Amino acid sequence: MSSLGLPLQVLVLWGCSSLVQLVVLVLLFKEGSFRKLSLFTAYTALNICQAGFLLFIYKHYGFGPRTTEMAWFSQTITLVAQGFAATEILRVVLRPYQGIWGLAWRLLIFTATVVIILEAKITYPSWSWAKWFDLNVSYNWTFAIAMLACLLLIRYYSIPVPKAYKIILIGFCFCSCADLVINEGFLPIFYLPGNENLWQSATLLSFIVVLLLWAVALWKPLPAENPRLSLPSNDAYQRLSPEINDRLRLLNEKLQRLWKREARSN
Repeated sequence: MSSLGLPLQVLVLWGCSSLVQLVVLVLLFKEGSFRKLSLFTAYTALNICQAGFLLFIYKHYGFGPRTTEMAWFSQTITLVAQGFAATEILRVVLRPYQGIWGLAWRLLIFTATVVIILEAKITYPSWSWAKWFDLNVSYNWTFAIAMLACLLLIRYYSIPVPKAYKIILIGFCFCSCADLVINEGFLPIFYLPGNENLWQSATLLSFIVVLLLWAVALWKPLPAENPRLSLPSNDAYQRLSPEINDRLRLLNEKLQRLWKREARSN
């Protein structure tokens, strides 16, 4: 057991996580990708800051209800940043399809708002660490479902997505799904005697896997945006699978008309 009250394997995984996060952040600046993904860059930096914050409070205040609540509060902030970062990736990916992008961001905001309001109503006024945990699980359910829906939409309509962006989106989805499996499926096992630190090890290990995926995705510069694809032409649609290009075009055009009518009415 270390001076921080954490077992050695947890500290090693924590250190590895911070190291790979630094690598991802360096790659973002080294390849100039931070200009395209400013929110994703901020999210990565915030994760590093959170690690430093947790190290500080555990070292100076130890473990207790207050520090646990502070830790969960910091996690809530990073989850909000995660949502903005993922939305930024989707905006870049779906930018050529303004109608579909309009549907995607509205669904993301709606589902996140509903879950947060319901969870806040259930947990208020008792904001114990258990309630923060419940809020974290609820957020991951929302985020995982939203990300899966967007990935399935991209897959179903064969929307061309650069490999780097696809890996980042898959990483976000995997991160939330892994947290749900750990927190919902295996949590009772972690309460057994001798397994108290398995939860931290499992969550850190899954996050390290995601960070390694992101490092691979960002190893090379992100593909340059082609301004000619900002509004797809009929020829651009025809380059997609003949079985789905008409449906994709019609869906995008119908959604665009819907959002324009909505804007005029407001």
